Amino acid sequence: LFRSTTAGGVTAYNIAKWDGNAWSALGSGIRGASGDSVSYVTALAVSGTSLYAGGYFIAAGGVSATNIARWDGSAWSALGSGLNDEVNALAVSGTSLYAGGYFITAGGVPANYIARWNGSAWSALGLGMNYNVYALAVSGTDLYAGGQFTTAGGVPANFIAKWDGSAWSALGSGMVGSSPYVKALAVSGTNLYAGGNFTMAGGVPANFIAKWDGNAWSALGSGMLSSSGNTSVGALAVSGTNLYAGGYFDTAGGVRAKYIAKWDGSAWSA
Repeated sequence: LFRSTTAGGVTAYNIAKWDGNAWSALGSGIRGASGDSVSYVTALAVSGTSLYAGGYFIAAGGVSATNIARWDGSAWSALGSGLNDEVNALAVSGTSLYAGGYFITAGGVPANYIARWNGSAWSALGLGMNYNVYALAVSGTDLYAGGQFTTAGGVPANFIAKWDGSAWSALGSGMVGSSPYVKALAVSGTNLYAGGNFTMAGGVPANFIAKWDGNAWSALGSGMLSSSGNTSVGALAVSGTNLYAGGYFDTAGGVRAKYIAKWDGSAWSA
């Protein structure tokens, strides 16, 4: 939840739980320094019985927690000294929690826009990125990151890159567009889907959404379009063989689809 103070009429600062019937707060919630207009949660991830929340805040459940915190089902706790700026994305792989965002230190250690928490300490992922990370996704032992960056680990990587556990690599030639960025990632089998603000992926025309099969980029039909001209894809989710996309658009694959659409592997529908 984003800058919220109630859920279902119950006081719940910036985060809440739905049990299928009703909303409830997670302790005293997540708070900022100068009132809750300057605190928010932008990313969530689950690992076992733990819920991780990232965003822009200084406290969780009354405990000091800088921009990231853990809920164990009954109480909040900090992850070391946290991150020094906003967290935009979280992803879990095994015992590792990955965070991406605007920060440049994690637990007091230099970590450029992306970092790993191993349960007790923060560490950098090589040299990290040269600018913001907006999205993370895990496939096997690989971590994918999308954002506004143009280098990853010092290697040219236009807005999307892969971390194999020891080094960063580019995914082809990446994305091209007017003020390009990757805002959302989703994995389905061996395919990685990317959404954001771009019109080409790997040199192939791809309007705001594209697929990486491990070797090359391809378009998903004719992609998205907004009549206002400010098109972007901001969220992706996979269910079975279907991919769902949300964002700022009113057509998908030439079919009218306002802000949300489904890709079944061959065509778009509202």
